[in-house]
This record gives sequence, C-alpha cells and structure tokens, in this order.
Amino acid sequence: MKRTVRFLTVVLIMAVALGTGVWSPQPAAGQTSLVLAFVPSLDAGRVLATGSTLARMLEVATGYRVRAEVPTSYAATIEAMCAGRVDIAFFATFSYVLANRRCGAEARLVSLRQNKPFYVAQILARADLNAKTLADLRGKKFAFVDPASASGYLFPAALLKKNGIDPDRFFSQVVFAGGHDKVVLAIYTGSVDAGATFGDPDNPVFEARERVVGQYPDVRDKVKVVMYTDPIPNDTVSFRRELPDEVKEKATKALFRIAATAPGRETIFALYQHEGYADLAALQSTHKMPKLKSMDELFQSVRDAAKLLGLDLEQMVRPR
Repeated sequence: MKRTVRFLTVVLIMAVALGTGVWSPQPAAGQTSLVLAFVPSLDAGRVLATGSTLARMLEVATGYRVRAEVPTSYAATIEAMCAGRVDIAFFATFSYVLANRRCGAEARLVSLRQNKPFYVAQILARADLNAKTLADLRGKKFAFVDPASASGYLFPAALLKKNGIDPDRFFSQVVFAGGHDKVVLAIYTGSVDAGATFGDPDNPVFEARERVVGQYPDVRDKVKVVMYTDPIPNDTVSFRRELPDEVKEKATKALFRIAATAPGRETIFALYQHEGYADLAALQSTHKMPKLKSMDELFQSVRDAAKLLGLDLEQMVRPR
C-alpha cells in the first residue's frame, strides 16, 4: 500500500511538472546526478524517508538523478558539501552561515512558515519546576540541540548571555541532545530539567513539542515555555558553490513548483514544517523585507549572535 501511495505521488508530480513545463528529462548518458542532504534536526530515519520522497519529486521535475541522505550531524552536513559530496542541502540557519563561511555555500531559497521567513527559539522547562524566569533554572540540567543549530543553540545561548548567564557556570550540566525532538523528550522524561528548541508563540503546530505529541499527548502539560528569543531567519535550501548555474536555477524553479502542489506541500511540511519557499525577489516584494543585495544578507543577525557569544567562525569551520 505504501509503495502504491509513493508511486501515485510521483506520478502526480510528473503530471504537474509536465503541465507547467518544468520537467525536461535528460538522456541517461551524461545525466546530471545530485545529492540532496538534510540535517538531522529531528529523527534521522523519518527525515531520510521524507527527504527521499522529495528527492524523487525533484528527480521527476528536473530529469536529474537525485539521491537523498542525512549525515550524522549538522557539522557532517557542512563537511559533506564542502568536500563536494553534497550538491544541495536543506541547511538549518546557523549551519548555512558556517557552510557559507567555510566553502561559499549559496542560499537560494529561505523556507516559509505561516508565510513568514522568520521564526523564534524557546527555552523549555519541566512544568513541575514552575519556572517563570531564566533565573529559576539556576543549577538545573540543560540541553541544547547541536552547536551548529541557530534555534537549538546559537540564539538561546545569546538570550542567556544577554541575561548575564554563562551556561557552563549557571547550569549544573549542559548537554547536546542532537535533535529538537530529543531535547523535548529529555525534558519530558526528566533526563534534563530544561532546554532549547525552535518555537512559535502564536501557533503550537510550529514548535518542537508538536513533534512528540503523538507519542506523549500530555507533553504540553509536562513541558512549558519559559521564554522566547529574538526572531531568527528560517532555514535554507543551499547549493554547492561549484554547481553550474543552470543546474542551480533549474532545481530552484522545480522546488518552487513542487511546493505549489498538494503532495509537495505535504512532503515539505512533514520534513521540516515548511509551507513554501521564497527567493530574494519574493522576500523584498511579497514579504516586505528591507532591500537586500543578496540572500546572504538576511543572515547577518546570525553572525551578530555568534559575535555576541564570542564564537570564532573561522575556528568553527576549520577542517578537522
């Protein structure tokens, strides 16, 4: 049954692609092959399954061979692109900034949620702590997601810094859980007392607790929001710098078309809760962003947060 559904999904996308003139398959000889990578911000198996569906859609829409993979960490995804093993990456925000610094990764699209190119991070805590402020978390165990995650580390750490908190001294223990859902689960099960994930003060569907509510329906009763961060640019679809411009352009247009179809919208939402994508022109016309010379300028606030924390980006992106 699942195979039939997947087949029908690809057939539907093919029909849409043909109807919109996007699909122009190339002959097998000399056919362009692309590797599409997804950061493991949530359960890696689930990300790979959904990412593989999107890869098949992109394959049909472009005529290229497209393979999906989920590297073991945010850093591994950056390393894979910079080593030429990945051509297109769905980079989390800070991962994009690091990949851009390391090897010139090019953000062509920024994701949209609730038609917004920004989101926020949140500090979560066990409900039984009755924490009302950050000060109430002194001496507790705290979980970040990944050092290369904007919402799972960078912006929450900057929020702590602005409130005079040094995590290594303020908390009794600091760990990196490896995924937003894993942070929520660690708090829920009592492995840690508090942690940082992506959030949304207006819509509970667009925050990390939603990712485990099916398994733990009472998660919102047991895990509460303490504070939100400043706005963060959404995650990106980024391309390897050396990839031919015509390939970048074709893949970008195809992703736009895919996101406009019902199966495509369902897939990108299941992947990272994306509802669509915006390029530079759309950011400035539809979303009324200040005039930007390039998509990269959208991410200056990320670099500013890194500077506030005293992070050496050059050191962070240096090959190990």
